[in-house]
Amino acid sequence: MDQITNLAMSFASFNVGGIGAMILGLAVLIIVHEFGHWLAAQALGFKTPIFSIGFGKPYFVLGNFRNTEFRISPWLLGGYVAIPELGDESSAKDWMKANGIETQGYVYTRKAIWRRAIVAVAGVFMNVVLAVVLLFGLFAIKGVPTQVAVPNSVVIYNVEASPDVTIARDAGLRGGDKVVTVGGAAVKTVDDLRNGLAAHKSAPVAVVVERNGTSVVVTLTPTAEGKVGVSMGPEVKDTFTPVSVGEAAKLSFTGTWNGLTGIAKGLGMMVGIVEKPQNLPDGATDVHAIVGIVSYGADMFAQGVAPFVMFLVMISLNLAVFNMLPIPILDGGHLVFLALEKVRGKPLSPQVQGMLYQVFFMLFMALLAWGLWNDFTKPLGQ
Repeated sequence: MDQITNLAMSFASFNVGGIGAMILGLAVLIIVHEFGHWLAAQALGFKTPIFSIGFGKPYFVLGNFRNTEFRISPWLLGGYVAIPELGDESSAKDWMKANGIETQGYVYTRKAIWRRAIVAVAGVFMNVVLAVVLLFGLFAIKGVPTQVAVPNSVVIYNVEASPDVTIARDAGLRGGDKVVTVGGAAVKTVDDLRNGLAAHKSAPVAVVVERNGTSVVVTLTPTAEGKVGVSMGPEVKDTFTPVSVGEAAKLSFTGTWNGLTGIAKGLGMMVGIVEKPQNLPDGATDVHAIVGIVSYGADMFAQGVAPFVMFLVMISLNLAVFNMLPIPILDGGHLVFLALEKVRGKPLSPQVQGMLYQVFFMLFMALLAWGLWNDFTKPLGQ
């Protein structure tokens, strides 16, 4: 419960601009993904009665364009484009009736499998394109970011680096605090801080930090091992190396590819088919949900343009990879159904498809609950 309270307080302490920027960023990622589906469906002759940002009712109608009703719905956990012709005629009619869409006179044409496959993967494709565009814009406008360590500096990266040691958090230390002295001795290196804490095992010691240009004194009592529950290191600052437009384009594609392969390896580590590096931090492969993502994104926004853009790129690529998993409720699941239809010569029955959707929807909700639990008990980046 203490961990849940702490994250809630930490989340509330972020500046409103950072939280708003991250929520807006997630909205853009969702809209771009669904726009990919809509654009491909429109180009290939599919009907698209609904384009919704969010799920559920009631909803607000933004307007109509190209026989599509554009909506904003209350549960802003994603979005969808209704494309009834991706399913069979009977299930499509049931779906349309449930959503108050007139089925009288609606003409169903079973499109070629390759057409349906393109529509299914178009959202993923757009998320990858967005990652390339974001990286290109960053590199072309500001340059290639590089983090440089500031000499003679020690910064608290995160409190609660160990879930069992919360001394630093409870005493009031925060991520981003620059350590000035410990026990009256100047701190210029990580070893200075470690040695200063070790010299006061199980005894109170005053630590002076610089926070937003102001000196703050924090008194804490290290454990018998000299631990207080922080990760620390030198202060780092972003520097930008200008590059040509051509080089920016090349680096944006390279960065996107590296991001995709890194995420794929991470998924492999989560399921145990890829060996984890020995130096991989604990919790690096934990599943997280919307609370953790928004709170961490707000932190990246506070750190500057480059960290925020890079984080949005990684989220966009994560959406792309995740949606390609062969799970019925995801885009990859559509491809599995289409492959089975190609092999069998006919699609799976609506009953079988419906059962699979329900089962995997429940599994997805369980995964979401697990991610939310991790958000509150294992904050992202800690």
